[in-house]
Amino acid sequence: MNLAALIARHAESQPARPAVQGGGERYACAALDLDVRRLARRLRSAGIGVGDLVALRLRDTPAHLVALLAIARIGAIALPMDWRGAPPEIGRIVERFRPKLGLTDDAKPVPGGMATTGVGDLAATEPDEERPASLVDSPLVYGLTSGTTGVPKGIVTTHEEMFGRFVAFTIGRLIDREDRFLVPLPLVFDAGRAISLALLTLGAEVRLFPPLFDVAELVGAVSESGVTAVIVTPKTSRALLALPPGKAHLMPGLRLYVSTAGKLQPEERGALRARVAPRVTDYYGTTGGGPVALITGEEEDTSPTAAGRLAAGIEVEIVDEDGTVLPTGSAGRVRMRGPGVTRSFAGLAAAPGDETIRDGWYYPGDIGRFAEDGILHLTGRAAEMIKRGGLMIHAQEVEYVLSLHEAVVEAAVVGIPDDSQDEMVVAFIVARGPVNEAQIIRHCRQNLAGYKVPQRILAVSSLPRNTTGKIVKAALRDIYRVEPGS
Repeated sequence: MNLAALIARHAESQPARPAVQGGGERYACAALDLDVRRLARRLRSAGIGVGDLVALRLRDTPAHLVALLAIARIGAIALPMDWRGAPPEIGRIVERFRPKLGLTDDAKPVPGGMATTGVGDLAATEPDEERPASLVDSPLVYGLTSGTTGVPKGIVTTHEEMFGRFVAFTIGRLIDREDRFLVPLPLVFDAGRAISLALLTLGAEVRLFPPLFDVAELVGAVSESGVTAVIVTPKTSRALLALPPGKAHLMPGLRLYVSTAGKLQPEERGALRARVAPRVTDYYGTTGGGPVALITGEEEDTSPTAAGRLAAGIEVEIVDEDGTVLPTGSAGRVRMRGPGVTRSFAGLAAAPGDETIRDGWYYPGDIGRFAEDGILHLTGRAAEMIKRGGLMIHAQEVEYVLSLHEAVVEAAVVGIPDDSQDEMVVAFIVARGPVNEAQIIRHCRQNLAGYKVPQRILAVSSLPRNTTGKIVKAALRDIYRVEPGS
């Protein structure tokens, strides 16, 4: 299978159908295919062929999708790197993976002394006339993750595995062929990349939107351009809910409002349905597994830990550290396999840590359980488990209790080693006003077992996040080490 060949078919059957727009550029299917073939020719001229690794340091524009498809067309492998990354960070990736060529849009160069080529001025390049490479279970992309080690690791997704994710998106009705789908997520990460490629494969229209935006701009883009669906992070959802409530939905015309790349609470999903868009889907996905579980309505919205019912085609088990399947209701390691689930890593294949592949199963590093009704619940990350007094504390549970306090806007909980060789529970909160630490700890004591109650409550103006909106807990630990008394 070659995904680029699947998408190229639309150029023949519906050449004028809108395919992608963003950053002032618009592509119909035929024009998209033409630029893909032009860039494929440029790559071949640079000596790139089947199995070669090509690094991408590109912004979130149509050129990024053109690059992914051109690389796929010739059977090479894409290594997307965050263009916002600092030079040492990008340099570590280049050093570990040794890509043969780097693609840039001139926003920022690729460090490390490697050969690079641009993705602009394609009109001057003749289109590639060779047929798309015939591939069998070949890598399409290395999705970068540091896991718990801090060292870049590539999660290998083949063309077939990516297509398996597309099937799950379609059966779960996250995408529709008639969609004009707004994607304000970074294409360097799996959620934005996979949904965009899935839409192009289906023949729908992708509308890219810069990931850094004011939510009022997002509302305007949805209401003014006939957008039918949008995918956002919980951070964006919370910013939308912070807008003054109106008499009607902020986005009443949407077929679907999708949230991913983080956890929403039931109250937030209910507020989104009431105030933002009537149809909301919250999906739990991973770089290695794609869409895993979906919450599409109140039936799955059973508790703060609910992740939803399993997506089509994926098999999920809850096991102990030895890989023994645990009974329903018991918490343990989440593992998964299926048509869209990775089977290998690149760059650090034998890395220790909580995100791993074992006996044909992908372990994303999550702790979870199944309820009797079949709902998957996530109770935390294996790397975020806090050990205190011989007992294990789920950071997510403490964070949820903190979020119930009227003074708390957001909370993140980490374990900090103390002098007793144990871990201290430390909570970082974004508050609505002055913080009364004793009052918040008292609130926790009323709702948690004593050993789970934070020993310290630290107020911060904001929580550190990566470009997908996820909280970076390693940065919180660094803040505590620098200013433990703050």
